Amino acid sequence: MIGVLCTYAMKNKDKLIVIDGNSLMYRAFFALSDMTSKSGVPTGAVFGFLNMLIKLLDYKPTHLAVAFDVHAPTFRHLKYDGYKAGRPETPPELRTQFDIIRELLRQMNIAVCECPGYEADDILGTLSRRGEAQGMEVLLVTGDKDALQLVTEHTHVIFTRKGASDITEYDIAAINERYGLTPSQMIDLKGLMGDSSDNLPGIKGVGEKTALKLLYKYGTLEETLTRGAVEEKGALQQKLTDYADDARLSYFLGTINTNSPVDVSLDDLRFYPGHMQRAVPRMSELQLRSIIGRLPKGDGTDIPTEEVKTAPIETRIISTIDEMRSVLSENADKTEFAFYAGEKTSFCFCDDIQYELKCGESLFDFGIDIFEAYRELKPLFDNKNLKISVFDAKTLYHRAGGAFEGKVFDLMVADYLLNAVNPAKTLTELAQERHAGEACACTCMRLYRVMEKELQEKELYKLYTDIELPLIEVLYDMEVTGFCVDKEKLHELGKQFAKERDEKEREIYELAGCEFNIQSPKQLSDVLFTRLQLPPPKQKTKLGYSTSADVLENYEQDYPIVGKILEYRFYAKMMGTFIDGMLSQIDKNTGRIYTTFNQTAAATGRISSTEPNLQTIPTRTEAGRETRKAFIATDGNVLCDADYSQIELRVLAHMSGDATMTDAFLSGQDIHTRTAAEVFGVEQGAVTREQRSAAKAVNFGIVYGISDFGLAKQLGIPKYLAGDYIRRYLERYEGIDRFMHEAVTQAEQTGYAKTLFGRRRDMHELKSSNFNTRAFGKRIAMNMPVQGTAADIIKIAMVNVYRTLKERNLKAKLVLQIHDELIVDTPKDEAEEVAALLRECMEKAVTLSVPLIAEVNTGRSWYDTK
Repeated sequence: MIGVLCTYAMKNKDKLIVIDGNSLMYRAFFALSDMTSKSGVPTGAVFGFLNMLIKLLDYKPTHLAVAFDVHAPTFRHLKYDGYKAGRPETPPELRTQFDIIRELLRQMNIAVCECPGYEADDILGTLSRRGEAQGMEVLLVTGDKDALQLVTEHTHVIFTRKGASDITEYDIAAINERYGLTPSQMIDLKGLMGDSSDNLPGIKGVGEKTALKLLYKYGTLEETLTRGAVEEKGALQQKLTDYADDARLSYFLGTINTNSPVDVSLDDLRFYPGHMQRAVPRMSELQLRSIIGRLPKGDGTDIPTEEVKTAPIETRIISTIDEMRSVLSENADKTEFAFYAGEKTSFCFCDDIQYELKCGESLFDFGIDIFEAYRELKPLFDNKNLKISVFDAKTLYHRAGGAFEGKVFDLMVADYLLNAVNPAKTLTELAQERHAGEACACTCMRLYRVMEKELQEKELYKLYTDIELPLIEVLYDMEVTGFCVDKEKLHELGKQFAKERDEKEREIYELAGCEFNIQSPKQLSDVLFTRLQLPPPKQKTKLGYSTSADVLENYEQDYPIVGKILEYRFYAKMMGTFIDGMLSQIDKNTGRIYTTFNQTAAATGRISSTEPNLQTIPTRTEAGRETRKAFIATDGNVLCDADYSQIELRVLAHMSGDATMTDAFLSGQDIHTRTAAEVFGVEQGAVTREQRSAAKAVNFGIVYGISDFGLAKQLGIPKYLAGDYIRRYLERYEGIDRFMHEAVTQAEQTGYAKTLFGRRRDMHELKSSNFNTRAFGKRIAMNMPVQGTAADIIKIAMVNVYRTLKERNLKAKLVLQIHDELIVDTPKDEAEEVAALLRECMEKAVTLSVPLIAEVNTGRSWYDTK
């Protein structure tokens, strides 16, 4: 029966799993070829392999082995020079991972089996027969169908199809269901049809369909060659005669040797799940965090570490508030404090004794009331003489009912600065990566001491203390304040968008000549490319030709139905994501939406917004802009909106020192008009609307590393013309051209890209042997310093605005940050002062060689401020 991973019925006590390491690594690699560690080490194949390995533990194997090919001729090569000839070289990124997976397996005490002169298949066959002889149930894991010949009553095969997780399980019945053959006949099948991947000739012109018919009729290869050469007619009869030797050779080469001289005993294959913990240090270096978190618990206590103290931690349980008060009193003179609120809540004053709060879990389970505990801890949280280490301070502020006034060290934010590409999402992840034991208060304190030093060594400490740390309180306050929403306006917009969506639906049905589910990629693909005969795109999915937006946009000009489909999708998205989504998020008591601001999500330093995401409200269409009418000021207030003007281009002018762009900003010229004049060689007064639009696309595209292909698509012009625009741009802006080349060179030399304020983004992509990955890395190296610096500047402005509002005792509140824009909800009588304050804080956030300009507007709704 063909089934999923856990359908295999293990009846005996001993269970042996043998994995074809080469096969599994290859499949995992091509599924996750771009995955790397922060140091640039390719890890996709390793990750996929380990992911599958952990899934296999559901079988509870008592014995486990991984078989690998040896890089040397086998008995098959000696028999046939053409064996596996023409196979491509192993990609360098995969070759290095074979060494890594062998290293990890040995650290986990999992047997690595190799046998010179033989292949991994032969090791699988040999160990399966040895296991069966000892009464074991055997499971073979491979992506090579040759292993199906090994299936017996007690040996099954898990066949990996795509990647390392899409699997099919084969027993005798499953082989018969799929092929109509017995396991031993699978060798006959290969003999007849050959195998192009192994360069086995078989019988020329005989494929699987013909080979199966012959075996159904004659039973075996030999019977087919003997009787078929007489009983068959015409060309097939001639082939069975002419290529009989090739078929027999293919049969020999395709037969797995089940008696290979594999130098291990079954006792050597004994598997101890807990030993997998011993590879945690190496896995941490490779940033295989999700794998580490799923490893079986066991005797990994001997894991070495040089980074973090891992001495035993004494845990003392506190069950009452009186006990808690006593502990706090006894430690009143301490200078360090750590607090962690995870599955268990704990705090400590030193790094080897912690106090765990026993909280009441039900009416009959007495313990500490957590809110009362927070009240008792508030004097500590607000003690400015105490060093407080926590993970995710903002979430803790919400639980404790306010921001702390003490000297907080947030491990989550610190780790984000140290590892911007892949920061830890939980203390458990961070502790595992740093070999610091379990997630608890003492671990917070131990990690703080190490990470504070790292921030200083990498010149990130000032960025942390001056920008990121104060920003935590700003974001917390914005989350608590929320944004007022006009619910009736949202309902009104919803009706409007639903009407537009339904109208587009009717128009689509008329143009298609039938009704279908427009939201179904398969049905839409069938209508467009089968029924209406649109020329099919190159992109194809399991459901048919791709109907993604970027594909359909290529048809929009020539086929009216495609434009209607894109409009339909827009209104459907507006209804689902923005109208229904926003309505569901409005607080019934306050009429406000409370989003969550993510400080540690983007490697560039940008802040994002979730639940709901207020940063994705469409602004390019009037219908999208209409949504902003629903976001309003509190009763009696107005919204004050300040938006940086072309901040990334101004940062680019400063960082590159380009004279032409700097002059444009210093003289107050329109930068896009100036660029158009430079690129097209005309006076600024003669620049056309189309030329300015093209120049604007190039200006902003350069910041994001745009290619000639990307610019051509954006402007709807030929690729050669887009390339010419970029070339002329870089000729006129020589400083920018030089800056981008130097940015790549510096990133290659240091291993990271850096902003003006020292923010780092590791550039492991530049070390890849894959051309596309390196090209992507170069674009990041060019644009990250500019984007990241712009993100740093808006954060500085936010902190300054927040502090100034508090210092002046103003009632106005920051309610939203969206890219380069800040919105303040302010009483009308403060509006003039707040507008001036906003402009000043934003324009004076940092001094550049060109002026920063903030455009400030007020209005009742967000829409009115634009």
